[in-house]
Amino acid sequence: MISPSTGARTARLPSARPGRTPAQPPPAEIANPQNIVSIRLEPGESVSVAPAPALSSGGHEDFDFLGEHFYLASVELSAKLPLIGLTATEYDVWHAMLGAQLKGGIVPITVTKLGEGLGIGRGEAGQALARFALGFIWQERRGQYRINPRIAFWGTSRQQRLALARMPDTIPRIRLPECTVRPPRRARRPKLESL
Repeated sequence: MISPSTGARTARLPSARPGRTPAQPPPAEIANPQNIVSIRLEPGESVSVAPAPALSSGGHEDFDFLGEHFYLASVELSAKLPLIGLTATEYDVWHAMLGAQLKGGIVPITVTKLGEGLGIGRGEAGQALARFALGFIWQERRGQYRINPRIAFWGTSRQQRLALARMPDTIPRIRLPECTVRPPRRARRPKLESL
């Protein structure tokens, strides 16, 4: 039925007529009490229903991450990272690089700026960054690095697929350790080949 006042489609509910029992709400075990609204209409009245507004302006739910931004990371890598034998500085460099990335996985930073942010020298920052040169992070050009989109990515699925397609063939495949218990700490640092 078309409402004469608004021109919108409306549904006419049956009115209480003599000899006719009004429609009963569904049984309690079927109905969700939060979704039931009882409306009593007089003969000739109508009801129109409009869709609920979107949750946010973009139509997506808002996520409550600290700082409102987040990236996706490989669960397998996170589980195996302690088994690789990184130093405290290397952990700091890894997380600083992840936190400095822009959408698409690009990290616009120089080794000097990285070191300054961590309170260490350029040489120490560069040495720690070199630990991840075997497939975790690579330098695209001076002052610009890229995090391997297979292990951590900030962006959409489409952007990640594009980044994967553009990965240079020279980037080695990451081999995670097969052990399940972290090796004992050693005075001497493991060689890069252990990654």
